[in-house]
Amino acid sequence: MRGTLPLTLLLACACDALAQAPPPAGFPGTPPPSPPAVIREFSADPATTDAPSRETTLRWEALNAYSLVIEPDIGVVATRGSRRVAPQVTTAYVLTATGPGGATTRAVTVTVPGTTAAASRQTAERPPAQIPRLADGSPDLSGVYSADRNVRLVAAPKVRAGAESCRVVEADERDDGSGGDCLPPGVPAATMLPFPLQIVHTPDTLVIMYEAYHQFRIAPIGRAHADYLAPAWMGHSVARWEGDTLVVDVRGFNDRTVVAGYRHTEEMTVTERYRRTAFDTIQYDAYIVDPNVFAEAVHYSGTLTLHPEWEIGEYVCSENNQDYDELFEED
Repeated sequence: MRGTLPLTLLLACACDALAQAPPPAGFPGTPPPSPPAVIREFSADPATTDAPSRETTLRWEALNAYSLVIEPDIGVVATRGSRRVAPQVTTAYVLTATGPGGATTRAVTVTVPGTTAAASRQTAERPPAQIPRLADGSPDLSGVYSADRNVRLVAAPKVRAGAESCRVVEADERDDGSGGDCLPPGVPAATMLPFPLQIVHTPDTLVIMYEAYHQFRIAPIGRAHADYLAPAWMGHSVARWEGDTLVVDVRGFNDRTVVAGYRHTEEMTVTERYRRTAFDTIQYDAYIVDPNVFAEAVHYSGTLTLHPEWEIGEYVCSENNQDYDELFEED
């Protein structure tokens, strides 16, 4: 015999009963299209030196790129910057900018009169950097990372019978939930946004600072949750180690965010798993459980890429933010 739907679910989803929609095409599918990487500037000043080993300045700027590399001899750089170089012979420098749509390149040549152009070459391959460790021997997760839009649903969510009304139309094409309304997106949506996050890690505390919405989370390591947790947009976090994987238990959410296109109740919990698989990579998994909405855990998985050349910046979500999609709809 089918049980009755819990009162918490009825209250959370009643307002969405008229806003049901089928899963988006290709669900869980590919991420939304993104603009290609663009190199706005790559120049040398001066482009011609008056003798070998005289300095010149390379300047560059790129948009929509999450990785920039200048060869030869320079390597990974920030998306905007300058670097003084002193080539001994005429040298062609190549900037490669990689974004969601692939890579684009631009070259600039520094001419050293009386010399022969250097053969095209790449910077000598360096041995891979080791995973850093904290004072207690645990992996150190510290750094600035980006999910680069690759944290995605592993499979379409399985919804509990009777909870279909929790589907919300405005979440058809995105999982960032309330973020479009200038409200905190929740967990794991904050990690999935196309903005970097910074992790500050000590033996007893994990701090995650998100550029988007200037949200932050503090997860004590080795402690239990408080007896009472006031409902919060980003929940309340504590962490523990399982081998070299840091497991973060998040609970105490309010019911105003979106997970995989569905509203949830305050009984939702999230288990995040962070495992630094290489110097520049964290394997990230998130398991969302809400017994009132989902028949089984919703699983997101992907990698976070380290960007030591980045800093998180200011983010302003303007008051009275508007959705302009309707302006581009055909009559």
